[in-house]
Amino acid sequence: MYAFDELCDEPDSSFCYLLGVLKRTPKESKLRPGLLSSEFEWIQNVEDQAESVKDTQKCSPLLRSFVKPSAPLTITPGWSPFPLAFSVLPNCIRHGREEGEYHNSAFAIWQPELKPVGKSKLVDEDGHVRTTFARHVSEQDLEFENIHARHFFWLLEMTVLRAQEAKKPVILIGIPGFSYGTAITHEMPADARLRLLQAGYLFPSRVPQMAHEPVPEC
Repeated sequence: MYAFDELCDEPDSSFCYLLGVLKRTPKESKLRPGLLSSEFEWIQNVEDQAESVKDTQKCSPLLRSFVKPSAPLTITPGWSPFPLAFSVLPNCIRHGREEGEYHNSAFAIWQPELKPVGKSKLVDEDGHVRTTFARHVSEQDLEFENIHARHFFWLLEMTVLRAQEAKKPVILIGIPGFSYGTAITHEMPADARLRLLQAGYLFPSRVPQMAHEPVPEC
């Protein structure tokens, strides 16, 4: 659901998403993909240029009142995280898609619980099973199609734990657009990354760390 080619008919376009904890649910009139993503451009500029931690959030109703971000606006080269999120988060509360002039935006809200994948056994030193307990899907259970999928799941695991502690849902908002190439070549400076961490972000970059590493020659 909400795969990249469902939201955008331009295969060379990038995709931008915001993942975080939903601090409180917006009014029904505001709970629309287009309104939720309407501040993305402003948020991107503030994340890059804010002079203080408070400036990162205080002028954005989306961040100030509704979403505690796990990372700055994250950009991928034409890959949407929604299908992966729906496959590992079993309890969706609300989701929606909205058609725009050039592309579609989407959002989804889930209960903060990863999909159960069976049971694990705790064995003592004599080889006897002491207890059995259900476990949740982990990185070892999945085959990631690219580094962006792996990075998203890594962020999602931390977001779920944070949401569980806060007893709040997880929210994902996404829209095609923004420049993946610019995100790679113009990484945020160290002081901006530090401010984001001080503001409560779990990761301070728009792309996975591996995206900056050169591809090894064969």
